Amino acid sequence: MHIFCDASIKAYATVIFWRFTRFDGRVKVCFVGSKCRVTPLRPVSIPRLELQAALLAARLAHTVQTEHRDIQPNQRFFWTDSSTVLQWLRSDPRSYKPYVAHRLGELDELAAPAEWRHVPSRLNAADVATRPDAPPLALTDAWFQGPAFLRRPEEEWPKDLKTCKIVDEAACEERNINLVVSRDTSVAPDALRLPNENNISKWTTLLRSTARILLLFRRPKGDYCLDVDLMRKAEILVIRKSQQDAFGQEIECLRNNKPLPSNSRLMKLTPYLDDDGLLRVEGRIDKVTGVSTSTTRPAILDGKHRVAQLLVEHEHRRALHGAHELVVNELRQRYWVVKLRSAVRAAAARCPLCRRRRAAPAAQRMGPLPAARLQHHRRPFSCTGIDYFGPMEITVGRKRQKVYGVLFTCLTIRAIHIELAESLTTDSTIMALRRMIGRRSTPSVIWSDNGTNLRGCDAELRQSIRELNTEKLREDGLSRGIEWRFIPPGAPEMGGAWERMIRTVKTALKVALKERAPHRETLSTLLVEVEGLVNSRPITHVSTDPNYPEALTPNHFLIGTSSNGPAFGKYDDGDLCLRKQWRIAQRLADMFWSRWIKEYLPTLLPRQKWQTDERALRVGDYVVLVDTKVDRGCWRHGVVSAAHAGADGRARVVDVRTRAGVLRRPATRVALLSPIDS
Repeated sequence: MHIFCDASIKAYATVIFWRFTRFDGRVKVCFVGSKCRVTPLRPVSIPRLELQAALLAARLAHTVQTEHRDIQPNQRFFWTDSSTVLQWLRSDPRSYKPYVAHRLGELDELAAPAEWRHVPSRLNAADVATRPDAPPLALTDAWFQGPAFLRRPEEEWPKDLKTCKIVDEAACEERNINLVVSRDTSVAPDALRLPNENNISKWTTLLRSTARILLLFRRPKGDYCLDVDLMRKAEILVIRKSQQDAFGQEIECLRNNKPLPSNSRLMKLTPYLDDDGLLRVEGRIDKVTGVSTSTTRPAILDGKHRVAQLLVEHEHRRALHGAHELVVNELRQRYWVVKLRSAVRAAAARCPLCRRRRAAPAAQRMGPLPAARLQHHRRPFSCTGIDYFGPMEITVGRKRQKVYGVLFTCLTIRAIHIELAESLTTDSTIMALRRMIGRRSTPSVIWSDNGTNLRGCDAELRQSIRELNTEKLREDGLSRGIEWRFIPPGAPEMGGAWERMIRTVKTALKVALKERAPHRETLSTLLVEVEGLVNSRPITHVSTDPNYPEALTPNHFLIGTSSNGPAFGKYDDGDLCLRKQWRIAQRLADMFWSRWIKEYLPTLLPRQKWQTDERALRVGDYVVLVDTKVDRGCWRHGVVSAAHAGADGRARVVDVRTRAGVLRRPATRVALLSPIDS
């Protein structure tokens, strides 16, 4: 099997031929297969394209040899006109950059370096596919019949290049490797270049990196493993370096037997230099017995230095991200860290795990009420909220069946209307809405949460409205529309108007329902009684003065009285005339709305919570989505992609881009992982 490969600035290709030698000595060359690829749009050097062509040739040869189970070659020849590729193939792949090293590694698995040979470009059959201006005659001769030298003996084939000249492009792919060899064990540790602590994220990593450098001086002894002595020496070097960076002036004064500067931070500690050159505290507890020297005379560290920060973070993780005082106590056993508690608090503030654990949503100041809550002098249930509650069990024959309650609440007068639904399907929701409309008239606006059944109901209603706009239905006067609005997902506080009513209904049902699974007629009767009971509750202040009018209730707007008592107000005989009954009803409604404006509306003025302004979520903020149904560690992370501001300009709803897609959530369910303050 002979495989040719070549590359140019336009394309790279490979072609394979079988070479058969018959018993009579005649040679036959057959075309097997080929592949051609255009070069990437991004500029790539010619040596790299030649290497890519060689890899394409090796892959195609492996595929051909695998598929030809009955015919297997006794020898393979890979031909390329690139001396750079041959040089790469006959050297160590690990000495080159990743692009070249990865492809050389795969080539070593598919073909042996001894199978590769050099062929001049004029004899390379694959060269035809890489030249767009190649004549058709050359394509017929060289591409399908193979080069002419394959029909001659092997001694007349092109000679291979035993030594390849390294061109500049190949030299650029070499990886720089710095090898440090030291046989002088007397080199002072101070002369070493220690790792940069600013590029290391853990205390143990810093110590081990320093110990590895010290390990170079033990190689002549045959010791290649880290031990406790090396780690102790590495710790001394790291501490001494940090002290030199933070307290260089004080160390210089102590070495020269001079007093410390008056503004030094170490004046109260009476520092001194020990035998290892470390700056330690000379305290007043030296005579204590059974305590290590590191406790009585701890090493001094600056809490703002990176080494001290790594040490504090290490103890913070050892304490399982727990109490700060535990971390302080552990550190004081060996070190005296200047402004230790501030350093511990800063380490906890930088800790990603602690930040996620402490993350809490910052709700914006409570916004103004929507217009639907303030629509006075309009018929009840013009602006309605809808929600489901249940399930409840009823007895049907010998079986039990689940039913659900559909609660409609007037957002203005806080009256409720309850219907029974067989299921949570869209059809069931529409039929419950139709029954409510038949008794309470058609709402102009309906608010609800993002339940799938309510979403489907909205879509079907919109389709029904479009179908209603026909000439036939217009003649019957059946065309009407309802504006359906949804609160964001996971925002029950935005639907508090109906959520609170559902809680009231559930409380009444628990008290009144004596049977676990009543009959449908019993449950329907009970729900109507609960509806009347809830609608008779006062929504204004209940006065103890007997001369003060009774408190205003939703029933005053529905039936003209709070319950089954006498009608509200006094009228003369002229007003009670049958012809003036509409005036009585209108006057009563005006009186009730006047009291609603004077007594109930002012109660909506104060904000019960969320009185202060918080930082608004912005596009690009990294946040975590609060979900009380799962553990905090399973909360989704994401980036704010859009912020939706309300009428007051405050963003209370945001779109968060997560791995699961873009999710819309209220600000009360989004916790900001704020950037670390420097």
